[in-house]
Amino acid sequence: MARVEGRRGPGRARRGGRSLAAASAGLAGLALALWWSPAISSAAGRAAAPTAYVTNVQLTSLSVYSGATLVGSVPNVGSGPAGIAIDPTGTRAYVTDYGFIDQPSTTVTPVDLAKDRALPPITVGVGPLAIAIPPQGKFAVVTLQGTGAQPGHQAVEINLRSRAVSPPVEVGTNPQSLAITPDGQTAWVASLSSAEITPVSLTWPPRAGTPIPLPGTAPDAIAISPDGRTAYVADAEGATLIPVDLATGTAGTPLDLVCHAAGDPGCTPHAVVLSPNGRTADVAAAGSGDVMVVRLPALTVARVLPAGGYPDALGLSGRWLFVADGASNTMTVYTGLRSSKTVGGVTYPFGVAVVPGSASGAGSVAAPAAPAAPAASAATGHAGLAPGGIGTAPVPAPPAPFYGAPAG
Repeated sequence: MARVEGRRGPGRARRGGRSLAAASAGLAGLALALWWSPAISSAAGRAAAPTAYVTNVQLTSLSVYSGATLVGSVPNVGSGPAGIAIDPTGTRAYVTDYGFIDQPSTTVTPVDLAKDRALPPITVGVGPLAIAIPPQGKFAVVTLQGTGAQPGHQAVEINLRSRAVSPPVEVGTNPQSLAITPDGQTAWVASLSSAEITPVSLTWPPRAGTPIPLPGTAPDAIAISPDGRTAYVADAEGATLIPVDLATGTAGTPLDLVCHAAGDPGCTPHAVVLSPNGRTADVAAAGSGDVMVVRLPALTVARVLPAGGYPDALGLSGRWLFVADGASNTMTVYTGLRSSKTVGGVTYPFGVAVVPGSASGAGSVAAPAAPAAPAASAATGHAGLAPGGIGTAPVPAPPAPFYGAPAG
């Protein structure tokens, strides 16, 4: 399969009768285990619900959820808000303003979470998309997608105290997502159009290292194991999850995801998050409307969770899983694996971040005995509430997001 050129950002192309959106991973909040256990369900059910912030990429706002309840919004966060990360203190969010088709943006907008108010934006470069903050909380790392005529291949650091922006470093073409190692020393950038991941040393200024080539054709999301040794990369075109040994710089044998193995051409994995013990990965399969729970390091699909239309971002905290359903303008919210609720209040949700420590009783939940591999899950279409908000008419969207060059 040829490499994908020019597919980037929060745009939609048609593939196999389904819409294809690119998602920024590294947008999820704290990635905690999703397994459900009857022994702890009662106590955990009484625990406080986590707070999640969701970007509305076709508007200029964030939606705010307490568990599965829409509780507010944050206006004026910039044009085409896409990626979002929250600092370790839980007091500030940082939103990449990707822009619209005729108005590419260049900023990252800080948000005061105590007041749910946008602060003055920080200029970083054209087409900011993915963003992540290391555990130390001193810097944010941002990928720059550039424009349709001139695709991006850069990343920058932001000093969160001074708002200074580093000189850009060169990474692969169309840097789609990034993840930071647990020690906060290195960001790994997945580049959609050059089929590689690039290490960026988080010094000031940052320095890019030698990229690792991947067997896939469109690396769309990346997560790193808690020990910092392995990256797991979702290949949107090949419908696989690729393990990468970061010490040796070698990619292992990819896992064919369930929908792809069953011949579904629209699987399109767009987001991946790991449990804190590194034993499970959760993968949002946008094309088939699923979230797949994958056992690690065995790389076997243990369970498939139904989601809404085109799930392309994940946020996790304790037993809570937030799934952004881009095509259906809904959020699918799981509390454990047996209970889910579909809610409105979003318009093309694209990025999810959970406030650290906002859920009491959060922690790793023991996995049940290994189940048999499930059958392929068909695309789902939950009947959610009105797309523009709970019980309201849809909000008119501004111009479509700035996509960049169409797929060739």
